Amino acid sequence: MSQTRAPGRKTRFGVVGAGLWGSFHCQTLNAIEASELYAVCDLNPERAAEMQRQFGATKVYTDYRDLLANPDVEAVTVATPDFAHGDIVLAAIKAGKHVMSEKPLATTLAEVEAIASAAAVSGTKTMVDFHNRVSPPIVAVKQAVAAGEIGVPLHASARLSNTQFVPFELLSWAAKSSALWFLGSHALDALRFIMGAEVKRVQAMARHGHLAGKGVDTADVHMALLEFDNGCVATLQNSWVLPLDLPSIVDFRIDIVGEKGAVETYPTMNDVVKKYTGNGLRGADVIGITPTAGGRIGGFVTEAIARFVDAVVLDAPVLADARDGLQVTRVLVAIEESARTGKTITLADGVA
Repeated sequence: MSQTRAPGRKTRFGVVGAGLWGSFHCQTLNAIEASELYAVCDLNPERAAEMQRQFGATKVYTDYRDLLANPDVEAVTVATPDFAHGDIVLAAIKAGKHVMSEKPLATTLAEVEAIASAAAVSGTKTMVDFHNRVSPPIVAVKQAVAAGEIGVPLHASARLSNTQFVPFELLSWAAKSSALWFLGSHALDALRFIMGAEVKRVQAMARHGHLAGKGVDTADVHMALLEFDNGCVATLQNSWVLPLDLPSIVDFRIDIVGEKGAVETYPTMNDVVKKYTGNGLRGADVIGITPTAGGRIGGFVTEAIARFVDAVVLDAPVLADARDGLQVTRVLVAIEESARTGKTITLADGVA
């Protein structure tokens, strides 16, 4: 939906969710000249107030419905927990706001289908923050595959897991999600993005017990075998039980083997910087968030958010749309169903 703006007037954005990722949203919106961080919202009033103090938002809310009712807010980003995206995104679309959601777009088929249907007729922009689509290693792999360097992809693997720090310490809501939703959504979309293909059949298994025994009642690991409509078969591994003494809390690897060659990447880049400071070997993030100054942003995490600003202000294409969010959720739901029932789940043209 195009809007007429006075010369020099900034587009006003609201951010729902004042946690770590919400701070990345605020930081990015503050840095870009064409955008204004106008409002922040969080259920916790102290956290919302702290976000306002840190980033200078004009308005602060504890109910997203009040934020959406403000006609001065033109676009909204959603950085709430995995299970708390669907209602907010759908309400934003119905309120006539442009909206970007962190992954997953929603965790149930009913929610994600309603969002995709509303987005298709809304006239506003709807984006899912699948930020690996602008991660340099992932983009390089996609370019190699698209250029035919490895020929037709035959088999692949994607492993995206966390150490136990994430479910036990980082996320207060880990029991309401899983490594599949928190991480698998990213890894699955990366495979879709790289190959330009959709999943048509799923077989999966899960294990449960270790995390639950320590007070976080969610799956330890999901392992899935995916058949894509380009003929490639791929494994998807998402775990929340990696040991705490790994160099990074994130372990990410993608391998794709084709008829003429192969390509692989470790996007976490743990070996680029090695630190030995009394806690064993530790890595450092050198591509996700990088130093910036003077109205610039750095790293693919903030670049992805900036692409939403481009979509709203410049009418540029979104990085990933509601249809992408729909496809990913449908596959993850199929993985859960297969793991629960032991059955192979067939999807028609990537759709459950």
